[in-house]
Amino acid sequence: MSKTYRFGFIGAGAMASAIAGGMIKQGLSNGSDIIMSDCSAEKLQELHNTLGIQPASDNNQVVSEAQYIIVAVKPQQFAAVCNDLSVKPQNHQAVISIMAGVTMDTLSAQLGDIPIFRVMPNTPAKIGWGMTGITAGVHTTEEQKQVVADIFNSVGKTVFVDETYMDAVCALSGSGPAYMYQILEAMADGAVLCGLPRNTAYQLAAQTMAGSAMMLLETGEHPGVLKDQVTSPAGTTICGLRAMEEHGVRSAMIEAVEKAYIRSKELGEKK
Repeated sequence: MSKTYRFGFIGAGAMASAIAGGMIKQGLSNGSDIIMSDCSAEKLQELHNTLGIQPASDNNQVVSEAQYIIVAVKPQQFAAVCNDLSVKPQNHQAVISIMAGVTMDTLSAQLGDIPIFRVMPNTPAKIGWGMTGITAGVHTTEEQKQVVADIFNSVGKTVFVDETYMDAVCALSGSGPAYMYQILEAMADGAVLCGLPRNTAYQLAAQTMAGSAMMLLETGEHPGVLKDQVTSPAGTTICGLRAMEEHGVRSAMIEAVEKAYIRSKELGEKK
């Protein structure tokens, strides 16, 4: 990024601190160029001590000073945050919402016809391995799109999608870490049943899951092709795969994403 910007966060929770930390670590910003507001002065002081961010006196200071404003509060708090603002974002600023289920229409109704981004990161952003879906509003510029991509690329990878797909993004990558943890735990349980120590089972399961995902990303191969490379005739893998099919693992995963998608849409309709 060639220019220096002032970044603001309304809300200083785990995801906000992860994003700010990634921006600083990747050289996208200095802590002194990041201003944060939160109801917890103690939390702001801690982030000032660890990251060098600048605590704001209130949300209005963030809106007054920042060119890019990241709204990182709970969705149900958004209306109250907007009602308490005596200073409103302007056209030369961009607002970035990471609130699940809050639609662009809702954001625009509260903030006006200004540059707005709806963004869905996930929790692996905390360790720099996040996956973030981004929807850009109609008033955003190419420069702003690049800056927002840079922000979330600092904590993982990004993809721009039309808003019609954002609930699916939420259901897949937003909720997906929980699905992976449940599968990982079940795999480890199976290994423990076979006699492996618990810690060893977790290590083997976690590295296997991480390595398999990286292999797909690095090779670009279809997952079915990679699966077949592990599956020899009358071997151990095909027996395990048959058990998964008999118990409906594939169907369960498809339905899990679908149910999360439906719930995301319901949450958006309630705003």
